[in-house]
Amino acid sequence: VDLLEELDAPAFKIASFEAIDLPLIRRAARSGRPMIVSTGMTSVDEIAAAVQAAREGGGEVALLHCVSAYPASFADANLKMIPRLAQDFDCVAGLSDHTPGTAAAVTAIALGACIVEKHFTLARADGGPDAAFSLEPDELAALVADCRHAWEALGEAAYKRGAVETENRQFRRSL
Repeated sequence: VDLLEELDAPAFKIASFEAIDLPLIRRAARSGRPMIVSTGMTSVDEIAAAVQAAREGGGEVALLHCVSAYPASFADANLKMIPRLAQDFDCVAGLSDHTPGTAAAVTAIALGACIVEKHFTLARADGGPDAAFSLEPDELAALVADCRHAWEALGEAAYKRGAVETENRQFRRSL
């Protein structure tokens, strides 16, 4: 934490494996920087304790739903946890995604995720422990564009028609 403070990191990320390290979370929270906590392998009580530790330390906290499998399968992704985390802990929620490709991350945006964390590699062919689910540069660019489009497409739940439909009203049929 001290090193990251010296480097003026704008926020701290607490990995799933450290989500139960309450002294670490309290120390990071005292920095005054926002914290992002991944929730892989945690129980609801452990998440609550992490959030409480962060808030007691005075820090803002965001929670990332995470399945700590490398790679994670789509069947195990359980993305409906994202809005549940936001509701249950009154915080910003998102996804730490270990599935291959971009489908889960874009779906997470449609479910209300405000943050998406995705592993990155210059080339999967180079190998490595997370190569199978990491995105290459062109895929990362597509993910950013697709997430932005998904967010824009959400709109609002209101019974109103946009200006783009006004001209077409003249083509309505009637008997």
